Amino acid sequence: MQKHNRTLKEDFRIIKRAVKLIQSNTPHFLLHTYLYSFFNTAVYVMSNYITASIVDELTGAKDIKKIIFLLSMYAAEIILKIFQDYSWRKVRTFNIIANKWEEVLLNSKSFSMDYPNMENPSVRAKRQLIEDSRGTGGLGMLMEHFIPLFTGINKLVLCSLVSLELFFRHSDKALSGFEKFIDTPLFTVAFFVFVALCAVGEYKTTSKYNRLAVEKVKDISLTERLLHYFLDDYIDDSKAQKDIHIFNQKGLIRHLSDKIYHKWLKGNKELLALQRKRNNRYNMFYVLTTSATYLFVAMKTYIGAFGLGGFIKYQFCVARIVEAAESFSGAVTALRTNNDYLEIFFDYLDTPTEMHYGTIPTEKRMDNKYDIEFHNVSFRYPESDSYALKNVNLKFAVGDSIAVVGMNGSGKTTMIKLLCRLYDPTEGYITLNGIDIQKYDYEDYLDLFSVVFQDFRLFSFSVGENVSAQVDFDEEKVWSSLEKAGMLERVKAMPKELRTPVYKDFEEDGVEISGGEAQKLAISRALYKDAAFVILDEPTASLDPIAENEIYSRFHEMVKDKTAVYISHRLSSCRFCDRILVFHEGRLIQDGSHKKLLEDTQGKYYELWNAQAQYYAEN
Repeated sequence: MQKHNRTLKEDFRIIKRAVKLIQSNTPHFLLHTYLYSFFNTAVYVMSNYITASIVDELTGAKDIKKIIFLLSMYAAEIILKIFQDYSWRKVRTFNIIANKWEEVLLNSKSFSMDYPNMENPSVRAKRQLIEDSRGTGGLGMLMEHFIPLFTGINKLVLCSLVSLELFFRHSDKALSGFEKFIDTPLFTVAFFVFVALCAVGEYKTTSKYNRLAVEKVKDISLTERLLHYFLDDYIDDSKAQKDIHIFNQKGLIRHLSDKIYHKWLKGNKELLALQRKRNNRYNMFYVLTTSATYLFVAMKTYIGAFGLGGFIKYQFCVARIVEAAESFSGAVTALRTNNDYLEIFFDYLDTPTEMHYGTIPTEKRMDNKYDIEFHNVSFRYPESDSYALKNVNLKFAVGDSIAVVGMNGSGKTTMIKLLCRLYDPTEGYITLNGIDIQKYDYEDYLDLFSVVFQDFRLFSFSVGENVSAQVDFDEEKVWSSLEKAGMLERVKAMPKELRTPVYKDFEEDGVEISGGEAQKLAISRALYKDAAFVILDEPTASLDPIAENEIYSRFHEMVKDKTAVYISHRLSSCRFCDRILVFHEGRLIQDGSHKKLLEDTQGKYYELWNAQAQYYAEN
């Protein structure tokens, strides 16, 4: 994460927004953070004040009633500690909630974000940067930095109130020369000016090293993540072990992990060097201010401005004032550094919604009469200068069975993404029953489609939840979908049948399934939705040609009353389709039946078919 040169006003604006965000979820976090800091400071100030007063009384008048009264004041300290402990528990709870809520906010944004942004490299990089920096910044970290900030303020206020007596305590002795100067308010002012200058010097010299150290920690955390990947995630992965053994990757992994380890080690050494420089400067100013404090209070005691109890009390309070300045300046530095994270965090949350989501509900038709047409549609992906689709004119009629073929990168999947409104056309438009699809309610429009993409995902939920995409599902409908996809017997053999978790990520009794079985579950999910348009975007790539042809043929029978679109590299699986669309370099260059397209011996389909013909056994 890069350093940003923000002004104090800009930093304050970021912190203010973060505080409002946290307050909306945990309304009393700021109050309890302040109360904890106040009670924590008040306990020590009161304890010191009582002790100093008792010492003064024991070395002075020795009034037993006053001594007993002072001792009884320790009860108030116990009450303060109870309040302190209560506020501390609240603060820790709020901190845990803030860290988890931060993840919820990020995921909620991802769920609501336009799909084009989800595939946008810059947006994805931003999300990854947030994840990589979670250990060094965040809403929870912001809350933690408020503790030393409030502690510094409370120490400064409470100890300054006690130390005000220093300006009015004078010796009863007849003094002359330098001793007389010590007894004047001017000497006290000079002392506090010296302490203030030391505090400013400490802040300026150490804040730079704090910033550099934080940046170094971020670099180290990234290296640690890579090291963890090699030493834990990759090597411990049973699937990876096959490749490690077959391709003898041990030497490669050892070389890369050693290289990363040495980079990690170098980073830690540099961090230690920065911390050492910071500590040296801190210690220098600490020694100066501490020595000056002891000397100042000792000299005041020596001339008789106050007694031994006063020495204890004022030395403690003045030392705490110095600590307060250091605590406050350190907290301000930490808060501004944390803003490096929050700036990226809010930038991600502020990713704009650019797609038009429409308001018109789609007509619910039992006959599935939904005609979709592409009108001179062109499209290019964000941050790309070249067109993925160019001037496509195409109509999907009700009940059509359509195969889409073409070489890799020809625009087949892009056309499907536009059809499903995952993207909007760069040029041209698409209509549903004559109305621009951008005018329809977005979620309503998506309900018309059931898609199994090539890179589909299953989750570590139960079989029933994966198929239905619901917590409460229709078991009979799930079983029917599984049967149609050829997965019925496999699921019946599972320990908990429909309740069996897929994979073992969360449940020990989960079942690991093969790639082909996963594809059949994905097809079952498409069938369960029972949408008007059913699209298979090469989901059977891991199956052998016979199994693929069996699924496509069976699927064709299941969706014969719907509009079905099939994408496959194996052209033999598409012969049963009414129409075949041939894409090449982003253009629709052929549209017709299998027989008709083969008659064009100069066409692309003829070329593709004959390139694969040697693998087909035709009847």
